[in-house]
Amino acid sequence: MRSPRTALLALAAVASPGMLRAQSLDGATVRAPRIPGDDPVETLSASSSHDVAERGRLASSAGALLEDAPGVHVRHAGADLSRETVVLRGATSEHVVVALDGIPLGDAASDGVDLAAIPPALLQRIDVYRGVAPLRLGTGGLAGAIDLRLRDVRDAPVAWAAAGAGSFGTRRASAGAGAAYDGVETLAAFNYRGTEGNFPYYEPGNTSASRGTVVDRVNDGGDALDGLLRVCRRVPGGATATCLTVLGGWSLRGVAGPGDTSVVGPFLEQRRLLARGTWEWHRDRWRVVVAATGLGRHDLFDGRSAVSGVSVGGGRAESDTWRAQGEVRAVRTWRLGTHEGFVRARTEGFVPGAGSTLVDAGRVGITAGLESTLRLRAVTVAAGVVAEQLWDHGDAPTQDTSLLSPRLAVHARATRWLELRVHAGLAQRAPTLPERFGDRGVVVGNAALRAERSRFVDVAAVFSTRAGAWALNAEAGAFVRDASDLIALAQVGAGRFRPENFGRVRVTGAEASLRLRWREHVTLTVSGTASDAAVLDDGGATGRTVPGVPWGDLAASVEGRYGGARVGVSLSAVSAAWLDRSNCTAVPGRATVDARAAWAPRWLHGWGALLEVTNLGDQRTATQALCNPLGGVTSVTAPIQDFLGYPLPGRAFFGGVTYETP
Repeated sequence: MRSPRTALLALAAVASPGMLRAQSLDGATVRAPRIPGDDPVETLSASSSHDVAERGRLASSAGALLEDAPGVHVRHAGADLSRETVVLRGATSEHVVVALDGIPLGDAASDGVDLAAIPPALLQRIDVYRGVAPLRLGTGGLAGAIDLRLRDVRDAPVAWAAAGAGSFGTRRASAGAGAAYDGVETLAAFNYRGTEGNFPYYEPGNTSASRGTVVDRVNDGGDALDGLLRVCRRVPGGATATCLTVLGGWSLRGVAGPGDTSVVGPFLEQRRLLARGTWEWHRDRWRVVVAATGLGRHDLFDGRSAVSGVSVGGGRAESDTWRAQGEVRAVRTWRLGTHEGFVRARTEGFVPGAGSTLVDAGRVGITAGLESTLRLRAVTVAAGVVAEQLWDHGDAPTQDTSLLSPRLAVHARATRWLELRVHAGLAQRAPTLPERFGDRGVVVGNAALRAERSRFVDVAAVFSTRAGAWALNAEAGAFVRDASDLIALAQVGAGRFRPENFGRVRVTGAEASLRLRWREHVTLTVSGTASDAAVLDDGGATGRTVPGVPWGDLAASVEGRYGGARVGVSLSAVSAAWLDRSNCTAVPGRATVDARAAWAPRWLHGWGALLEVTNLGDQRTATQALCNPLGGVTSVTAPIQDFLGYPLPGRAFFGGVTYETP
């Protein structure tokens, strides 16, 4: 939950349903037209699926498109272009698999997938799996998975363009086109985002526990440019298909530092490249997919020009992160279901350059999995198991890790309007290379980390009905995860975190979502999650809460539509979260209100305009309780901020124009 919530900068996009997801909240996956290489075989449908093609044209990031999804909390490190990671069902980003068209983006050299680096304008839909996800998405999803699906051109040509600007020097633009002809399908697109980032925020100061000043954020601007090319060739008759996808990106942004340690001068430049080739063959009931994937990232951090007397690590450091992966997947369908097996081999590494104090680190892994689905009228059962063998090397002796993750899911249609769901299993995850060996300054390595294990059970009831002009979709569920050696980041200094094993942790929670609609004119949407990540047995931390996990988040909106006009108001709220092991330092909770309006009359033939106001009440501060009261002072006024202590903007405006072929 971001404040202001940048997802709302595009929720009024012209041709979209605005704040609303295109699918109902009954958990049925929206089936966008299948793209070549998309998987038509689903063990179980996604918990929720979001059509984001319209909203993504002027969104700030992929994370901005996820913030109204039940159970999903997007964690930020500042405003636009800053790092974004996801918390799902109380589990942090390292426990959530993020994939692009089925390609897991996380690797051993990353501390969670940065959603800010994914161009939102290139996405068609986002599938969110809470609890059980397809095994082909990997073993690291202790809480679930998020699959980002690229735009589709198979059924009809597509072309779009959008541009907009707003407060604090924000500017965004996207354009793309694609078509299919004579068995060849091509999509080319680009996405630009930029900001000055000079928003005012509340600085509490150091002289008084209750007095502060309002200052402007500095060195918080940047630019990002991403491009996509996807070409697919389908042999006449449809027996085979070959696809090549290339996604490249560049970004340059200032490194301002958290809160009152902001500095002038340091910057981070990043170049990214993802390439994937697939060959698909199918005949009768068999389908075989062979794929090769390469990921590369180059980072340059330069802190030599820092001006303020505050140390930011100093000097100049370059690093390279890479991954090469090959996999084979086979699917056999039969009258009552499917069998699917896969084998994946990968090698990945992190190579620091001159000026870095880190060491080379690498990982080799082999993963194999088998999953079967049985469909018996109103009941669907999916069972699977994944085995993984890993070999790590760095400044410590080579470490071998063996992981085994079985899981089971049952979905039962009790009546025409009610479905019951149960998921259970064991998920295991090895620590990433940054967790073991450290990164570029934020994460302090811990070579002694052990792999974590999480036993989980979740249940849910999904209700859907319609009466005349009214339609209601609702879901309510509860989940329990019993984890051993859970890995979580604990604050060890200003802007410095160390991954630590927590002996035994139990995460319990409940989530609910509701969507009430009257014709096409008025829609009310509410979704929220409450969770408790309690440390049961871990020395001095016993009885406390795992750092980095908010106990609750809530999203609510109401939208009206008439003809080509749309107006809406929404509320976004997230509770406080602890930063340290002793539960003494916290990020305060916050709640913001946003408004939006859009106009797209039919006679404009695809053109439209939008206006957004985020953080309408201009909230900049929140009350924060003190762990150790100072005299009679038990609380202080603190800036609204997100993880790592980065302040967030107050009220902001954004306007833009869009066009898409009818």
